[in-house]
Amino acid sequence: MSAPLLLNPDDLPAAAPEVFRRVWRSSLDEPGFALLRFEREVESRELRRAMVELVACFPVAFVPERFGRFDQQVSSKFHRDGAPPASLLVLGYEPTRVRSRFWLADASAAAVHANLSLQAYLAANNPMFPAGEAKLASFITELDLPHGESFIVVVNNSQLPFDGANPLGVLHKAVIESPDPNGRRVINSIGFTPRATAQGLPPEELGRFLGRDDLD
Repeated sequence: MSAPLLLNPDDLPAAAPEVFRRVWRSSLDEPGFALLRFEREVESRELRRAMVELVACFPVAFVPERFGRFDQQVSSKFHRDGAPPASLLVLGYEPTRVRSRFWLADASAAAVHANLSLQAYLAANNPMFPAGEAKLASFITELDLPHGESFIVVVNNSQLPFDGANPLGVLHKAVIESPDPNGRRVINSIGFTPRATAQGLPPEELGRFLGRDDLD
């Protein structure tokens, strides 16, 4: 398990350095992800604003490259979200009665341990298949997800070789053991990439994401 950080939505700069340190790693001393809980209840639009404002407080400038807001009740296998090679994934979960489990797999560490490049390791041990996932067993962490409250998961979604400078990503998967056709499990998703490598989406896309009520 990885201990969650307590986030004050009224003082995001206070939490940002520790979140950034854990997530945007270039060595294997940090986990490459962070779970954040809130000191008080936050509603959907405030949650989405917190996702954006938290990253805006990081010491590296990021720009959004995609937004999503969806009801997900389908389990997934270990993967990285489609994104630029250097990328950050921020997931904002709204309160739900649909329980889920969430794991992260440090494929970067597994590749170094196997003395392979990340690309070669994933080609030889595809985590979408049981044998490939089994190879990752000692590099997997399950998050202790809160229930009945909003929370944020920040993931280093990069896929770059280990060289002492590149951001080192992790894979993630979720399992919904009992989907509820009468309930919703709403996830707000933002993909970020360093401003130095991309222009990012136009401001109107951000405005729509922050103000929308509909789902993808």
